[in-house]
Amino acid sequence: MDIMIRNVDPMVVKTIDEKAKKMKQSRQVFLKNMIENYVMMQELNERETELKTTLEKNTEMLMMVGDHLRRHEELFDALLDE
Repeated sequence: MDIMIRNVDPMVVKTIDEKAKKMKQSRQVFLKNMIENYVMMQELNERETELKTTLEKNTEMLMMVGDHLRRHEELFDALLDE
């Protein structure tokens, strides 16, 4: 699929061309790689955020389970003492 971008500042185009030349790429290949990398990084960042949220929820749940286990242990010990 093709994308066309108009009215880009000439200094920006010059900078892009210089960077592409340093990497021994055409402007088209350089920009294609930049766009694809940007999209991939955005997807990775979204997945990382989802993972962090899931880990935080799991940590909360483990803390709650630990608290319940401690209470049950205390109750069990109290029953054994009687």
